[in-house]
Amino acid sequence: MPDPPVAAGPVLAVIPARHASERFPGKPLAPIAGVPMVVRVLQNIQQAERVDRVLVATDDQRIADAVSAAGGAAVMTAPELPSGSDRVWAAARSTEAQIIVNVQGDEPLLPARVVDALVQRLLDDGGDAGDHYDIATPVVNVPRLAATSPDVVTVARDDRGTALYFSRATIPHGADPVWQHLGVYAYRRAALERFVSAGPGQLEQTEKLEQLRALSLGLRVAAVEVDATTHAVDRPEDVAVVERALQSDEAAAPTARVRLVVLDVDGVLTDGRISYVGDAEQHLSFDVKDGHGIVALRGAGIQVALITGRDSPALRRRAAELGITELRAGISDKATELAELSASLQIPLEAVCYVGDDEPDLAAMAMAGTAAAPADATAAARMAATIVLTHAGGRGAVRELADLLLGHSA
Repeated sequence: MPDPPVAAGPVLAVIPARHASERFPGKPLAPIAGVPMVVRVLQNIQQAERVDRVLVATDDQRIADAVSAAGGAAVMTAPELPSGSDRVWAAARSTEAQIIVNVQGDEPLLPARVVDALVQRLLDDGGDAGDHYDIATPVVNVPRLAATSPDVVTVARDDRGTALYFSRATIPHGADPVWQHLGVYAYRRAALERFVSAGPGQLEQTEKLEQLRALSLGLRVAAVEVDATTHAVDRPEDVAVVERALQSDEAAAPTARVRLVVLDVDGVLTDGRISYVGDAEQHLSFDVKDGHGIVALRGAGIQVALITGRDSPALRRRAAELGITELRAGISDKATELAELSASLQIPLEAVCYVGDDEPDLAAMAMAGTAAAPADATAAARMAATIVLTHAGGRGAVRELADLLLGHSA
């Protein structure tokens, strides 16, 4: 049975930060634009309105010293603790906190509003058994194609937002879009104690997802919809991705100065599928919404160009319909072509937004002041992007980007 509701009490956020890491030793102290990552996470969560206190739970004095130097509070915990959840409970059990939030220490882009939404969901418990939750965790709506990697955890939830199952497979079958899970948890105190005391279960060990332990125990988990784009730092190369997102103090600030949008075609303006009629005629599929986005950009004075490795009459016809005069087709070196285009239009590269979806686009994305990728782009392209869109290529990604740029330009 779920744990009974408890009266609202102090809310504590705990950031577990372990120095040892197989893929990235010393990760919590990795500098993100000159600031240790754990400090960036701490500073973000200190802005949460629903949190009374923030602690960093660590096993290393160097991390504790960095937190203290930034004006934060750190608690030393045993190095042999098996998980971040165990470390969170070790730091929280001596406090009076009734709601305890486990905030991953490798999420320097996580906004405080996500934590506030989780805490609020537990505080909103009206006493109705159907509305009572033991744990709240965030989910975001993404296209199915963006959730095919086993690194992306999806969740099936019922109509009330109750989590039914979490998986590294894309679930539920046939759904599009799907709910992607973000690894932050707000626990009622009794639920966290019970969770840690139980130890791993069979499903948890099979999927390597500790949240399945909560479901196996019969704890009710609220999958709370949030609007957030995060990027966990799992490997050293992730640092550069996060730093790009922090440029100009705001993740979206580079969009304010965009004067030229350059689009790849296959996988960006189209969904990448090609069909042929007879021996020669090529058919491409374009989304009308993307066309509207391009027209809106041009109407706002933002130029639009296409750079693609493939040429076809269908593409040239679509470009003409949209008033795109800068069509660079049959290009193998997109970075060089981008530099030449920038010079010919007298628009500096820092005012260019390049949208790519695959490895041939990476060099051009690195050159542009702003880089964007559709939701179904390759992992390398998404990592290189300043902006990762929620729509897939050929399915509204360009329109989404246009709305974003024009919203910041307004």
